[in-house]
Amino acid sequence: MMASMAPTPPKAESPAARPRRPAATSSRSPILQRLGFRLAALLAVALLPLGLISFLQADAWLQSAREQRAAVLMGETLRVAAPTTGLIREAQGTASALARTVRPLLADEAACDAAMSHLASLSPQYSVVAYVASTGLMTCAANGAAYDYSGNPQFEAIVAAERPAILVNPRGPVSGSSVVLVVHPVIAEQGGGYSGYIILAMPHAALGEHERQSPQAAATTLERPDFVTLNEAGMILTSSLGLDRAGEILPEGRPLEGVAPGETNSFTARTAAGQERFYAMVPVIEGQLFALGSVPVREAVSLGPVSIVTPFLLSALMWAGSLVVAWFAAEQLVTRYIRRLGRAIRAFASGSRVVGDLDMEGAPDEIREVGQAFLRMTDTILHDEAELEDTVHQREVLLREVHHRVKNNLQLIASIMNMQMRRAKSPETKALMRGLQERVMSLATVHKELYQTTGLTDVRADELLGDLVRQIVGMASTPGRTFRIETDFAPIPLAPDQAVPLSLLLTEGVTNAIKYAVPDAGEPSPRLSLRFAALPDKRAELTISNTAPVEPAAPAEGTGLGSQLVNAFASQLGGEVKAGVQDGRYVMRLEFALSSLEGAEERHGR
Repeated sequence: MMASMAPTPPKAESPAARPRRPAATSSRSPILQRLGFRLAALLAVALLPLGLISFLQADAWLQSAREQRAAVLMGETLRVAAPTTGLIREAQGTASALARTVRPLLADEAACDAAMSHLASLSPQYSVVAYVASTGLMTCAANGAAYDYSGNPQFEAIVAAERPAILVNPRGPVSGSSVVLVVHPVIAEQGGGYSGYIILAMPHAALGEHERQSPQAAATTLERPDFVTLNEAGMILTSSLGLDRAGEILPEGRPLEGVAPGETNSFTARTAAGQERFYAMVPVIEGQLFALGSVPVREAVSLGPVSIVTPFLLSALMWAGSLVVAWFAAEQLVTRYIRRLGRAIRAFASGSRVVGDLDMEGAPDEIREVGQAFLRMTDTILHDEAELEDTVHQREVLLREVHHRVKNNLQLIASIMNMQMRRAKSPETKALMRGLQERVMSLATVHKELYQTTGLTDVRADELLGDLVRQIVGMASTPGRTFRIETDFAPIPLAPDQAVPLSLLLTEGVTNAIKYAVPDAGEPSPRLSLRFAALPDKRAELTISNTAPVEPAAPAEGTGLGSQLVNAFASQLGGEVKAGVQDGRYVMRLEFALSSLEGAEERHGR
């Protein structure tokens, strides 16, 4: 016997195995849906005001540190510039005193020169001590010097200003060197206005030497600022580095004129060389003399960029630390227990019935109550499932017993019919009894499969049809007549409503095929081919073929009882029998739709 396997159609689902509605899924990222992430985000928002307050406090602290450093730089600037600014202030006082006392001496040129010379001898820092008339003629000067300033643009600017001034002349006409000029107008005796100007000239070389010899200059620190002195117009009067190097410490692109009219000012700027420096402008003489001190930014802020970032970094670390502590507390108190409970619920929902002991020691009361409720629920479900399994097992045993007794009764009937068949005299009676016996045995075979199969409401087609074929062929075979059987039954599950008519139809079809089959040329015995296969769209096809005689009528197309039974069983299956000769063989085909096992289970339940 030759057999092969065909593809098995999907088994119809029982009510317990019906697909459930899929859980609603979110389009958001799985990470965003986690409790830990949401708690962390909520805590981050809750702690954000504290972080902002810390940042504002850090910024205020940094601003206060800058203001304090600016005040320190101003004080240092005044300290290191004191020798130079002191000389300039002294010169202003001297010029103011001379302007008030020189008028009586102007009538006596010799006496005036002598007075100027005496003052120059007492103050060697002055290279020029003179009175210059508004016409530009120097009529009274130390050592009797004379010079005509008429046409000098700087002198004309002094006359036009008509007020005290501090100026720089890169090349003084009398001394021939770079000097600082202190100018004070002299009021005329008659008619008002100014008759001339007292001019005191201090060489820059003398100012620098005086600064180096000053005790204040010697007491400087490593943070001693560089400085320049300015007049109200922003003109550089003196520089701690010298006038030729003053540009190295001046802010690039920032006008110094009017930077600090009567008040202190501090700012940060870059020099022409690209160095970032911190500046402080200090008024020495209100509206006339200013000192501009500066130090590199790395000295202005003690630790450089690190100290600027540190307050903000500490605030960020405090905020992050608070967030970590809050997250750790949430993890220890809530998240880990919910995660543990979620794993147990998912395992139970996936079919695992080993619940075990949920460790909720230390969990809050609310979560512990949820865990205990889950354990009670699983106990109830497991108990109900056990009772249901017992009920199903008892019902299965009862149904198997019913099928077994029906099979035994049918076999008993078949045995009685066999006894009657032996006593029958006529061949027609024996043939009729044999046909009835085969049909009864077919029904007995169906019930045998029902109580031997693993299910209660389905029968495997390959097992059922195989047993029927072996039984029919065994009954039809005699010592002088044997058959070669080729079977190909697919393991398709059949509902009893279709298994019974299909078994009876197969019985009639095989009986007719055996009845009319003849051996092929050169073959000792007839050959029968039986095939039951699955088709698309949940359909199946039964094919029976045998070697046909040269001129017979088709067995299923006759008018006898077998033909009527075949058509009746095909009608019950919802199909139609098609029979005919093909390639020297008689072929009968039946195609029908497979019934859903779900409907059979519902009828079985009722």
